[in-house]
Amino acid sequence: MTAEIDALISQLNITARRVQAYLNVKLKPLNLTVNNYYFILKINHDTPLTQDQLFKRIYLSPSNVTRRLSQLIDLGLVEKQRSAADGRSWTVTLTPEGKALVPKVERILAQVNTDAFGDLPPVQQSEMIDALKLIDHNLA
Repeated sequence: MTAEIDALISQLNITARRVQAYLNVKLKPLNLTVNNYYFILKINHDTPLTQDQLFKRIYLSPSNVTRRLSQLIDLGLVEKQRSAADGRSWTVTLTPEGKALVPKVERILAQVNTDAFGDLPPVQQSEMIDALKLIDHNLA
């Protein structure tokens, strides 16, 4: 009975770690990881973006977001500036180098999606997304 109780959570954890490890290998040539590539895409999509807005969209603690942004700033991919509208907040934007990575990251993600999920018909992929969203909703 214990194996059945743990089966879903265990498999979800194993698969997530395996996908993350695979994605890390693919992102390494760009000096990105599964921990920070998402910031590049999110900032590119929503620029200008305040650091507080980023906290809310990424579902990480402010200290984790700050640490990962610092890594991307050190790599020359992200800039952080005081907001002109509100001197108390910070806005984050991609540098030209960061913007140049966006299509490369998107190609890597498309390939990893194909490698990981390509054997699933599009209907099952869509159902999987819906199921994961439902799980996320149930835990919110």
